[in-house]
Order: sequence, then C-alpha cells, then structure tokens
Amino acid sequence: MRTTGKNIMRFLADLALFVEVANTRNFGRAAAALGMPASTLSRRISALERELGFHLIHRSTRTFQLTDAGQACYDQSKALVAEAMRIQEDVTGIASRVSGRIKVGVPFDLAQTIFLPLFARYMVEHPDTSIEILSISGHPNLLTESLDLAILVSHQLRLPDSSFWSRRVGTFPRRLFASQEYLAKHKKIKDPEELAQHSCIRLVHGEALSQWELRRDREHRIVKVSGMASANSVGMTAKLSKEGVGIAVLPDFLATHPGFGDGLTSLLDDWQAVPAHVFAVTPSKMQPARVQKLVSFIKKHFETMLNDLSPARRS
Repeated sequence: MRTTGKNIMRFLADLALFVEVANTRNFGRAAAALGMPASTLSRRISALERELGFHLIHRSTRTFQLTDAGQACYDQSKALVAEAMRIQEDVTGIASRVSGRIKVGVPFDLAQTIFLPLFARYMVEHPDTSIEILSISGHPNLLTESLDLAILVSHQLRLPDSSFWSRRVGTFPRRLFASQEYLAKHKKIKDPEELAQHSCIRLVHGEALSQWELRRDREHRIVKVSGMASANSVGMTAKLSKEGVGIAVLPDFLATHPGFGDGLTSLLDDWQAVPAHVFAVTPSKMQPARVQKLVSFIKKHFETMLNDLSPARRS
C-alpha cells in the first residue's frame, strides 16, 4: 500500500469507518451510527482492504469476526481515530461547548446509590446537557463501548494498568457488616483473626478474594477468610449478608441502603478495610469541555452525596 498526500485523507477516513464497524461488530449498526447506507459502508471497507492488501473481516451473514490482520489493524488504529475525532472537535469548536450528550458507564451499585441522584442534580442544573447512563462491570474498554466517561473503583490510589486518563473523584471507607439474624446464631467477634471461624461473603475479582486486609490506627492485619457465598458485585454481597448468609466488607452507604444491606450491623468498629477509591476515567486527557465540567461536578459533590447517604443523615 502506498499512501501519498493525495489519498491519505481518504485512507484515514476509511480507517475511521473500519474502527466504527469493529466497535459495533455489525455493518448495519455501524452504518446507522455513521449516517450512511450499509452498502456504501461495505464498499468503503472493501476498498480499504484492497488498499491494504489483506482482508480485515471474515464476512458472514451469521457472525462477525475480525481476521488476525484486522484485529492488529484495529488495535493500532482505534486510539489514532479517537484522537483524530477529538482534534476535529477542538478545531470545529465542539469541544469548547459545555452542553450536549455524555455517555457514562457506572457500576450498578454506585449508580443506584450515589450517581443517579448526582447525575439527576447535574441535569436539573444544566438542562442543556443530557446524560446516557449505562450499567458496567469490571473495567470496560471505553473506546469499544463508545463511552465518554466511566466510573471505576479501585483499592489503590492509582488505577493499575490503565491505558486511559483517570482522575480520582472520591474515596469511601469500608467496614465489616452482618445481619442481626446471623449475629444471633454465632459467637460475638472480638478480634479479626476470629473471622476465619465465620462465613464470610467474598467479592469475586477473577476469583473469590480470600484475604481481607484490616487496619486499626497503625495496626495492620491480613486475615484469611472463607464462606459459602461469593459474588462479583459489592451490592450482591450486601444483599447476601442481609439474608443472613454471613459477614461482608461494605461501605456504609450500601450496608444501610434499603435496596442493598437495609440496616446491617457493623462489627469490630475499631477496624476498617482498605478504603475504595472512585475514579472518573476518559478515553483521553484531551476530553471535551462538557465531560470536564461533569467530572469537576462529581469531584466537588461526591463527599456531600456520601454524607447524605450516611445513617446519621438519613430519615
């Protein structure tokens, strides 16, 4: 393939079309998103394949699959296309607008407790902004999911192995909780080491986490735990604990929220688990002004939302 000044713009444009097709994994959906006929999009991708000299997509009416070369092309092109789009927004002035649509991914538990009220408040105060809120799990790829912003949680001060830009917007403590039903049937816990004798509801991150790290002032303990139940969301561990299954590590706002823990009892109040840090993550540091403004709003009001959800503040 030879690219000159004459055809480089067409090549980059077709590359952007290919990235959109790979993102959606469907020609019809990609064509609708791009505002062009599917037949035109198909011809442009075929022209790109001829120019490159290899097939990018295994064409089939039943399945969509990138070829090995297509996957390599996609991996190298998606960041380039994303940056090109942001440059275009900046040049045309779109990036300077604080209004418009923002597509945000939020873990279900945080959306139900903190972020839906927070986003609702933002839209009431900024009626020229619309927010599309999607439930996410784990650490999704913002480019393939077409997200402007994602809210992610980590127990470290920095997100590990993240290729995207992130800003820490809040932190919440975590403690041990159990239901009154469970506590009535089991011996009172006076020391973290006694957790090994109890049913502990473990969070699944790849596999069930079997070590809990607890701190009291400068004292630090790592306790090995086990139990009959585990789940890949903190909200589900809260609900399981509410049902009397065992002890869970939770933030206060989930332990007391009617939809989750609904008034669980805290244990070993002198001890706390490693706090959880909440990050606002965007595909690039060069984010549109409307996203910057929302991230600043989240950081400014996050602690207030936590206080509003605390037992002392709830009616």
